[in-house]
Amino acid sequence: MTSRHSHRSVPVRLLVLLLAVLALGGPALANPRPAIAGEFTISTCQANGEYASGAFENFATRGMKWRRACNPLGPGLRGLVTANAAGTGHVPVGSQSAFVLEAPPETTFSDLHWSGYAHRRDCRYALQLYAVRPEGTTVPIKNVRADRGCPRPDEAQASSWPRPRAVGLGGAAKIVQRVVCVGAPKAEYCSAKGQNYLQTFTAEATVVDDVPPSVSITPGSPLVSGQWVRGTQTVGFEATDNTGIKEAHALVAGAPGEGESRQCDYSQRIPCPSGPGQVVLDTQQLSEGTQQLAVSAVDAAGNAAESAPVTVHIDNTPPGAVPVSVAGGDTWRNRDEFDLGWTNQPEPDRAPITAAHYKVCRVGTQECVAGTDASSSVSAIDGLTVPAPGEWEAQMWREDAAGNVQPENASVAVRLRYDPEPPTLGFEETQASDPDRVSVKVNDAISGVAGGEVEISKVGSGQWQVLPSTLEGEHLVSRIEDQAMPAGEYQLRASASDRAGNLASTESKIGGGEMRVTLPLRTPTSLSAGILHRHEVTRTVHRKGKARIVRRAVTGLEPKVTTEVGKKISLAGRLTDAAGDAIPGATVEVYATPPEEAEAQVATLTTGANGGFAYETKAATSADLRFAYAGTATTLPAESGAELLVHGHSSLKVNHTHVLNGHAVVFSGRVEGRPLPVAGKLLELQVRLSHEWSTFRTTRSAAHGTWRIRYPFKRTCGKQTFRFRVRLPAEAAWPLLAGESNSVDVHVRGAPCSG
Repeated sequence: MTSRHSHRSVPVRLLVLLLAVLALGGPALANPRPAIAGEFTISTCQANGEYASGAFENFATRGMKWRRACNPLGPGLRGLVTANAAGTGHVPVGSQSAFVLEAPPETTFSDLHWSGYAHRRDCRYALQLYAVRPEGTTVPIKNVRADRGCPRPDEAQASSWPRPRAVGLGGAAKIVQRVVCVGAPKAEYCSAKGQNYLQTFTAEATVVDDVPPSVSITPGSPLVSGQWVRGTQTVGFEATDNTGIKEAHALVAGAPGEGESRQCDYSQRIPCPSGPGQVVLDTQQLSEGTQQLAVSAVDAAGNAAESAPVTVHIDNTPPGAVPVSVAGGDTWRNRDEFDLGWTNQPEPDRAPITAAHYKVCRVGTQECVAGTDASSSVSAIDGLTVPAPGEWEAQMWREDAAGNVQPENASVAVRLRYDPEPPTLGFEETQASDPDRVSVKVNDAISGVAGGEVEISKVGSGQWQVLPSTLEGEHLVSRIEDQAMPAGEYQLRASASDRAGNLASTESKIGGGEMRVTLPLRTPTSLSAGILHRHEVTRTVHRKGKARIVRRAVTGLEPKVTTEVGKKISLAGRLTDAAGDAIPGATVEVYATPPEEAEAQVATLTTGANGGFAYETKAATSADLRFAYAGTATTLPAESGAELLVHGHSSLKVNHTHVLNGHAVVFSGRVEGRPLPVAGKLLELQVRLSHEWSTFRTTRSAAHGTWRIRYPFKRTCGKQTFRFRVRLPAEAAWPLLAGESNSVDVHVRGAPCSG
């Protein structure tokens, strides 16, 4: 629209400018007009709240000028102003001032929303606003042509567009606003008097951008390098675009995640920056395990593109507690070296275990040390040490490759026991009241004494003998069997070990000096014992030149006595000390060992005031007798022995002592002496012939000892008397000597003997 105005046009121009601001909404135009995908709007001057005009480049030749004054409130011409420099003289033809807005690389303009004001006093100036397509054709927007519609003399020509109007640009690559001196056919100049100018109040150029951005993930960070990660992670990327990158987002498993938004200025030709950036990811909001990650970048026009994906591994769960064991168990040891072991259960698609943390605390205290083992084993801690000797507890918790670790998942404590110091020991002085007792004081302050032994060696022999020893509290106690060892001087040594296996030995007393003893330690005793036996002693007495024999019955202790089964026998003896003095009140035990049988105790006797003792019993079996005095703490034991030989016996009777030839008698009896053979006792029935006994029948008794034999008389003539007995021969299964029964006579009468 073209109109003419007088000099009063200055206030009119101000009114037009204010109307334009009001029509556009003033600073409310700070945000660009909504654009469809693949487009964005460059908003210039009063079309944005900052009144920015940096998208346009400016140009002016001599005699021309430009001005950037988009804020409507201020002195002078406002907006983007291209004009001549007012003054005296002429402006050469071709002189111009211009603002040029070029489309970003690889883009075009689709349309322009523009408002402004044109003012001309000299029609030799052309006021132009146009667009240029890539092939060179132009799209007129506003053109006040030179030598056309010239103002009246002394008046100005003006056109105003207070409201933005849309102009299709059809793929233009450049928008130009300029004032140029064209001149006239007869005048190769323009007047510099007065002002000729073109103002832009608002300019919103829609940019068509079909080029997607280029985006790639920057290598190097743990997440994109394929490491197992947790928590907050960063993804670096490189994104470039002809219009800049507006925002970028991480895509995990195809779903959009957190992103980075960049500060874009749509008053600039290229609104957004390009270049590297990073996206911060909270992996706790993502699924755990192995997945694909890409970065999506969006340019200023809303075009999006994705980077090539990378494989990422996410694990935010700390390893759980597992049971721990100590190699060799929780026993005490004398080396400060412990091996802990455990089993890592398979966890598919989870970060592997890479380290183990541990805490070692003294039992019952808060004294603790901590450490980490990052060896490749990850299922054992080898060579763990404790700060000092004593009893400690160790706990372990694991860390995975993603750095997940939780001390609350520590294992149940295991015991670590360390004692490098051997026990201390020394012999105590022997006591007169118990001279054969050897006591060694043993102490171990850490693990405690486990055991020990005492050895004895005759001085000069070089041979050591172990004595049975027991641990009684803090004392290693042993006894010297002095009755079984040769007399002489002996030296002692003791050794002890603690529960950690530390060993110590000594040959010294607690107060110093070697531990030596002289055997025997106890007072020797003598035990004389045997079987009281009465026998006749004969001796020849010479009196008055004549010799005669005197017989006398004597009772004495015999070491060997033979008697009949069932006969009473007396066992006796006397116990004395080394000086021959009686030992009263002592216990003497009597043991018997029958043939082929084990020894058994048969009596316990106590010595009288004179040291004597006696014991009466019936002879039941042959046996070796042993009399034993066990001794006391101060006296040695003593023994004595005797041999008792017992003949077997059987009763014998006959049912008839007188019998006729052709009749029979029955012999019977009972074997005395036990035990009997299982099959019964072998018996020989004998008859007296001339001067000897002759066996005519053998038999065996019943198991309980009775026997019975029927014997007939068939060849007896006349009247005869026969004497019979039963002989009991010796047998391996019968613990008695051979014996016989009493004899019986049988009178037999037969027919008279012929001739």
